[in-house]
Amino acid sequence: MNIRNIDRALLTGLFVGIIIFISEYFFPDTNAFISIFIGALAALIGYLIADKILPKEND
Repeated sequence: MNIRNIDRALLTGLFVGIIIFISEYFFPDTNAFISIFIGALAALIGYLIADKILPKEND
Protein backbone atom coordinates (compact mmCIF):
# COMPACT_ATOMS: atom_id res chain seq x y z
CA MET A 1 0.00 0.00 0.00
CA ASN A 2 1.30 3.40 -0.95
CA ILE A 3 1.86 6.01 1.75
CA ARG A 4 -0.29 8.51 -0.17
CA ASN A 5 -3.25 6.12 0.03
CA ILE A 6 -2.88 5.90 3.80
CA ASP A 7 -2.78 9.70 4.05
CA ARG A 8 -5.93 10.01 1.94
CA ALA A 9 -7.72 7.37 4.01
CA LEU A 10 -6.82 9.07 7.29
CA LEU A 11 -7.89 12.48 6.04
CA THR A 12 -11.15 11.05 4.68
CA GLY A 13 -11.84 9.25 7.96
CA LEU A 14 -11.19 12.42 9.93
CA PHE A 15 -13.56 14.37 7.69
CA VAL A 16 -16.29 11.73 8.01
CA GLY A 17 -15.87 11.63 11.78
CA ILE A 18 -16.22 15.39 12.08
CA ILE A 19 -19.31 15.48 9.83
CA ILE A 20 -20.99 12.59 11.68
CA PHE A 21 -20.22 14.23 15.04
CA ILE A 22 -21.69 17.56 13.91
CA SER A 23 -24.81 15.94 12.44
CA GLU A 24 -25.43 13.83 15.55
CA TYR A 25 -24.80 16.79 17.85
CA PHE A 26 -27.22 19.14 16.12
CA PHE A 27 -29.78 16.54 14.95
CA PRO A 28 -29.74 13.66 17.48
CA ASP A 29 -33.10 12.16 16.45
CA THR A 30 -32.40 11.55 12.77
CA ASN A 31 -33.35 8.35 11.02
CA ALA A 32 -30.65 5.66 10.69
CA PHE A 33 -30.89 5.69 6.89
CA ILE A 34 -30.33 9.44 6.81
CA SER A 35 -27.28 9.07 9.08
CA ILE A 36 -25.87 6.38 6.78
CA PHE A 37 -26.53 8.58 3.75
CA ILE A 38 -24.78 11.53 5.43
CA GLY A 39 -21.80 9.30 6.27
CA ALA A 40 -21.55 7.96 2.72
CA LEU A 41 -21.82 11.44 1.23
CA ALA A 42 -19.21 12.72 3.69
CA ALA A 43 -16.88 9.87 2.67
CA LEU A 44 -17.23 10.76 -1.00
CA ILE A 45 -16.67 14.47 -0.39
CA GLY A 46 -13.82 13.75 2.04
CA TYR A 47 -12.06 11.57 -0.52
CA LEU A 48 -12.41 14.25 -3.19
CA ILE A 49 -11.01 16.88 -0.81
CA ALA A 50 -8.13 14.59 0.19
CA ASP A 51 -7.42 13.91 -3.47
CA LYS A 52 -7.13 17.64 -4.15
CA ILE A 53 -4.98 18.32 -1.06
CA LEU A 54 -2.68 15.32 -1.54
CA PRO A 55 -2.17 14.93 -5.31
CA LYS A 56 -0.82 11.69 -6.75
CA GLU A 57 2.91 11.48 -7.29
CA ASN A 58 4.20 10.62 -10.75
CA ASP A 59 6.71 7.76 -10.71
